[in-house]
Amino acid sequence: MKRYAPLLASLCALLLLGLLMRSQGQSVRAAAPSPVVQTAGAEQAPADPGQVAAAPLTQPATGPKKFSMIAVGDIMTDRNVGGAIKSNGVHSILEKVRALTSDADVSFANLESPLSTTGPHSPSDCIFRARPETVQVLVDGGFDVVTLANNHTFNAGREGLLQTFDMLEKYNIKYCGADRERRGDQAAILTVGTGPVRVGFIGATDLSIEHGCYNKVAPDRSNLIAQIQAARPYCDILAVTFHWGEEYQSLPTQRQKNTAHAAINAGADLVLGHHPHTLQGLEVYQGKPILYSMGNFVFDQREGERMESAIFKLDYAAGWGWQIMAKPIWIPRSRMGPIYPSAERRDKILARLARISKPLGTTLQIKDGKAWLRIPASGATKEGSNT
Repeated sequence: MKRYAPLLASLCALLLLGLLMRSQGQSVRAAAPSPVVQTAGAEQAPADPGQVAAAPLTQPATGPKKFSMIAVGDIMTDRNVGGAIKSNGVHSILEKVRALTSDADVSFANLESPLSTTGPHSPSDCIFRARPETVQVLVDGGFDVVTLANNHTFNAGREGLLQTFDMLEKYNIKYCGADRERRGDQAAILTVGTGPVRVGFIGATDLSIEHGCYNKVAPDRSNLIAQIQAARPYCDILAVTFHWGEEYQSLPTQRQKNTAHAAINAGADLVLGHHPHTLQGLEVYQGKPILYSMGNFVFDQREGERMESAIFKLDYAAGWGWQIMAKPIWIPRSRMGPIYPSAERRDKILARLARISKPLGTTLQIKDGKAWLRIPASGATKEGSNT
């Protein structure tokens, strides 16, 4: 047996070498990189700390993509709202509605006042500067992202805006429409829901009045279209939020409608509007929802339609489409925070929202004290539904 030992050892060595080479070959093939998909804007990641860098989409997700969103209009925590916070505490402002505003994968609002201890301040002249600690209103309401693209962003100057960034970042609230690089054209991207879903927000103003803002829509909308096309590869759902239109008007201007349609044609999935300080209607364009104005949410204007609006709940699933629910709210001047109104006032708000949506080709279903709009993935119908 010892005589054949060298031969057996050689045979074993050859067998072992063959197995090792085969294993290495399989490992190399398994580790081979997949092809890279080139996409527009993929080279430039968001530079702002308040934004989330993400890789472009190169392959479909393995599970169903779905998420829920809360969207509301203007939040201003200065002037009489600031006084109510001092008297009643910061948690009093959203005490009656926070259960709903925090009950979504992502919650969005328009922040209409800088959060700063420095800069100009003349509330009676609508030059706002809220105390930084009033950021707790956003935190209390469960808000995840705000737009800073509005005509009050620069009320407290550049230093006031920098303090606003600091406060939002401290509480991990993302923002769009302004950034430290003085651009405001990058999308804020949040990964939420199941799938998961990467939801992007671009914020811009489109106003006829003189105002300070880093991201204004050009007359020909060329910059808006470029921003949407650059952000599109990074998002499953891309929302564009506009500060636009005419104050206290219930119907959108032709400019608003044309800009909303241009945004969707460029690749946006959802348009959210604010600035009129009153509700405007809902439209479905190319199977995509447009909320022209969500009205006031935390504000101190005169009693009436300016203090009546809604909380919008949007549910989305890939292959299923959208369902939008609008739940009316009222802002009593005695508390400066939204509450759910009496049945009589609630029904009046719902009837008005349905009426002003009709000229936009949208029929809302009124049921259970709410307005409903179902948009199937095909975009084949605009009829309201909650099924």
